[in-house]
Amino acid sequence: MLTTFDRYLLGRLIHTFVVLFVSAYGLYIVIDLFTNVDDFQGNASTIVNLLTQIGLYYFYRAFQFFEMAGPILIVVSVIAVLGMLRKNSETFPILAAGIPAFRLLKPLLVAALILNGALILNQEIIIPAFAIPLQTPRGSEMAQVQTVEAVYDHSNHLMHIDGDQVLIKEQTLIGAGFQLPTPQLSRHFFVLKAEKARYVNATDKSPSGWLLQNLIGVFDENILTEEGRQRVIPSRNGKDVFIVSDVSFDQLYNRGRNVQFLSSIQLIQRLRNPATGPIPVRRQSMALHCRLTRPILCLINIAIALPLVFRKESHSLITNMAVCAAVLGLFYGLTEASFALGGTGLIAADLAAWIPVVVTGVVSAWTSGLVQT
Repeated sequence: MLTTFDRYLLGRLIHTFVVLFVSAYGLYIVIDLFTNVDDFQGNASTIVNLLTQIGLYYFYRAFQFFEMAGPILIVVSVIAVLGMLRKNSETFPILAAGIPAFRLLKPLLVAALILNGALILNQEIIIPAFAIPLQTPRGSEMAQVQTVEAVYDHSNHLMHIDGDQVLIKEQTLIGAGFQLPTPQLSRHFFVLKAEKARYVNATDKSPSGWLLQNLIGVFDENILTEEGRQRVIPSRNGKDVFIVSDVSFDQLYNRGRNVQFLSSIQLIQRLRNPATGPIPVRRQSMALHCRLTRPILCLINIAIALPLVFRKESHSLITNMAVCAAVLGLFYGLTEASFALGGTGLIAADLAAWIPVVVTGVVSAWTSGLVQT
């Protein structure tokens, strides 16, 4: 049961977070729009069209900005609220009544849980739903054409998949090239080339794979091995070929970045996909573990902030807040360094994600003795 003072703190923290978010995102819009306004003007025929493009572009980016800056703004909001409580001497009656300072953590942690719930909802539902608009460049009504990042299909004996470009909105691979591995699928070296290819999801009657449309050159089925005939299936029209594969469309471009547009369920499906190579698996595993540790790190950082702002035997609020910001900034640097080591493979992905939790958890236990009583 939350008391009146608890509800007061909870409302103040959420209000502070909203103010900081609006201020930070507003500043981002001003800087980004001032720098890239020509991109919007190039495709706008009228003022109304220009304002519509700008509004839609930054509307979608607000969710991406919330995902990126939300965890940091939650902790900054807590520091700001604690600083205002100390500045206005609102904690003295609580301490004089014999209530420990850590009792203040209850409403702060509840508010942090509410905001982290919003972050989870944003990451799991909203961002995946807006994946295509979020990849649309400024001033354009459709997602941009991107360069193909060639991949090896580990479910097809390292079949090499490449192409000229991908059309994100149409989910199409242009200038597709599928190299048949020898001797597993083909008796000799051969590359299936087509004008375009489209990924087809699995159904109850057929497996997932790529439909190559309008083949370039002559394809002789006799070069296929017995296994190759099961995985490379020519169409009756003689122009198309279906290749059984687990490599989906979005694995062919921007593999290091488009993880942020996937929900956790989609990430787990990627990790279980037999076609996924070791490097994408490491990145996806790191992203999944980071989503698990993010709310935990946020709550631990709040537990560290309280005793540092309310330090006993310290009468300088500015010094306390500066020390708190420096300590939490140091932990933020440690977290990013750990993630970088995990991304390069120097340490395991799960270990890299959980090291900051262990370190900050130990420090939070040590700083608990510094709180004012």
